[in-house]
Parts: sequence; C-alpha cells; structure tokens
Amino acid sequence: MTTTVNMETPQFKFGSFSPKAKDFIKHSDAFINIEYGAVRSSKTINMSMRWIEYISHSPHREFLMTARTRDTLERNVITDLIKMLGNSIPIKFDKFNGKLTIGSNLIWCIGLNDEGSVDKVAGMTVGGWYADEVTRCPKSAIEMAISRCSLPDAKIFWNCNPDSPYHYIYTDYVDNTELLESGDVKVWHFLLDDNPNLTKEYKEHLKRVNSKSEVFYKRNILGEWVIAEGAIYDHFVESENTFTEYNLKDYDELILGCDYGVSTVCVFGVMGVWKNQNGNYYDLLDEWYYDAQSKGISKSDNEYLQEMKRLQDKYNIRTCYLPHDAKSLKTAAEKNHSIKMKLNTYKPDTYGDIETIQNLIATNHFRIHTSCKNSITQAQTYSWDTKAQSRGEDKPLKINDHCPDMWRGPIIGPMREGNKTAGVGVIRI
Repeated sequence: MTTTVNMETPQFKFGSFSPKAKDFIKHSDAFINIEYGAVRSSKTINMSMRWIEYISHSPHREFLMTARTRDTLERNVITDLIKMLGNSIPIKFDKFNGKLTIGSNLIWCIGLNDEGSVDKVAGMTVGGWYADEVTRCPKSAIEMAISRCSLPDAKIFWNCNPDSPYHYIYTDYVDNTELLESGDVKVWHFLLDDNPNLTKEYKEHLKRVNSKSEVFYKRNILGEWVIAEGAIYDHFVESENTFTEYNLKDYDELILGCDYGVSTVCVFGVMGVWKNQNGNYYDLLDEWYYDAQSKGISKSDNEYLQEMKRLQDKYNIRTCYLPHDAKSLKTAAEKNHSIKMKLNTYKPDTYGDIETIQNLIATNHFRIHTSCKNSITQAQTYSWDTKAQSRGEDKPLKINDHCPDMWRGPIIGPMREGNKTAGVGVIRI
C-alpha cells in the first residue's frame, strides 16, 4: 500500500505544548534521547515534532523508524506525522516495502518484534532513528539499531511507557549514571499534567481505570518503573465482571475462540460482541474445556471438530479464530463440510494482548458468564512469572493460561484485521 499526501489529506490539529515538552523538543541533542512516563502525556506528539525538525535539518538523507510492528508504527506515529506535515512537502508511504519518503529523505519503517528482527536492520547506515514504544522490542535488535546510527552527529529518539525496573532499557540507559553524566543519554519523565490538552475529567477517568491495579497506576499514571507482581488480570472482580442473563439478539456478532492442545488443554469459547458509542463490549457466553492430562485420554482433531460444530450450530457462529499452532485442526476443519465458519488464524502478541484485555476488564467492557467456570478461575489466577521479571521481562506463567489465551482471538483478531469499529472507546494503555 502506498499513501501519497494530497490536498485532501486531513490536517493535524495541534494543541498546546507544556514547558517539559518544549524542553524536550529544544534540548534533545544527545546521542540517545528518551521520553518515558504516564500514558497520554504527549510523548509521541513531542517526539514526532522533534523528528520532523531533526530530519529537516540533518545533512543525511536516510533514517530509521521502528515500533514492535510496522502496523503499530503506522497507527501510533506515521498517520499523525503525515497529517502534521500536511501539504508542505511531498510525502509517500509505501507500507508494503516499509518506506516513508518525506521530500528527499528516505525513512525505513521496520517492526522489531522478535530476536530475528536483528536481520532487518543489520547492514544499514542511517543518520537518525525514531523508536516508538522501545521497551516492547528485543535487546539484540535495539543494540543492532544503535550500531547502525553511525553517520556523523546521528541522533536517536526513543519513547516508552515504564516497564520493570529490571528491563534493559531502564538499567542500561534510563538509569545508567555513566551515560547520563557523559551526556550520551538524556532522559525526560512525563506525567499526565505535562499534557495541557487533557481535560480534568479525562485525567480523572484515566486514574480511575488504573486505580484497581497498583502496578498499572504506578506505571501508567505516575510513570514509575515497577515490577508487575501477582495476578495479571488483577482488575477482575467476580461480582462486577460476570453476568448470568443475556439475549443473543443483543449481540452484533458471535465469534468462536480457541486455545489448542492435544496432550494438554483444548478450550473453545463463544464471544458475544456488541457495539455502542462507548465502544465494543465483549461477553464470554459459553466455554468447552477439555484437559487431556487430568482425564488421561487425548482427543483427536475430529473429536474437537464435533465440539466446534456443536457450538457453531447452537449459536449460529460464522467466524472462528484458531491459534497459529492449531494447523492440523484448521486443516481438518477446512476439509469438514459441516464446519461453515470462516476460519481465521490468530498469532498472539502476548504483552499487547494482555494490555488490551486488562483495559477491557478495568472499564467493564469484558465480562464472563457465570457458567464459564474455568475462565472465571483463570481470570483470577493467570499470573506473572517473577523469575522472568528478574531478567527484565513481563512474562506470564504457563499456568492457568488456556482460557486467557482463548479470549484473545475473538477480541483482538477483528481489531487487527481492520474492523474500524472494534475497540472504539476503549482506553488503550
């Protein structure tokens, strides 16, 4: 896909810049310049303004922009960046090849989502680098990208929300006394009040959403680097996030989700989706849960297909999301003419998926029917891996995770596929 800016391109509506934002734009002249802090505190807008100014004055003509995926880079940064520039300069965005051309400047747009991402930046030589949500990217890829900024006076700009205090971005850069004192790294810590364009009501809303979780409040409101301990979905309150009665006619769509296992657990779930001006709401209406280990007997794909068909027919489901490791089940389903559902493959983005569902739970946009006992239990017992956190990773334990994994496809799959109404009104953090 190539996007060319023309006279009909919507213009970006600028608000006010806080003193801290102005300081960042004016004085981010170190080799590595880092913004971190509260959600919605203007970090991305500030950095985009600085990036435009930087590349327009740089003697170099080739640059790098990254995020965890190219899609998130486009959504979070490039769309507004193009609007900011408006019709003042020729702009082309070739998403397929990852090329953003601004005037005579070529910017490579790359997703750094796993260790293999090192190969995406190896061999480059660029005059600057903009990294959105840098904490989401693997250390090896980040270190490789730093080494690619080798042209004279090249500069690096990172933004992120805080993570674990053991995260390498914090230990190696944000809290690295030697680099800070030498001036090689500069750091700006942003709070909600550093965005003068937020209303008091909206800021209070953000605080309420995050107040159920101490770690979320400290990270997303106070901008602190703290360990995420205990239950992952600690916003979940059984009395508030469950329900007993429903009418199928109230739902705009019914979607089947799955977490697949042959010798372990296989679970199917029916997700009801309904939409209004406050965004999408998700109700888990039914679940089928089979634990081969506890039963001592594994089921075949054909037996799983019987359950898929039963749920399909009972709820008249037209869409199903199967996990990426369920290839044999998908193949069997495609050959079985009684399976009428559209079969989609869903590949998880573990941290991003968790973050989205955490917010749905916190805002009461996701509920579980009281008959779905396993989902209710695992919503309260799905936990962080403390050993992984000591290595700087927010990683879930592979225990009590089958139902939470099943929820992801029917909730997040449509969002990724460009369903423009999916997730509207849900505060993303």
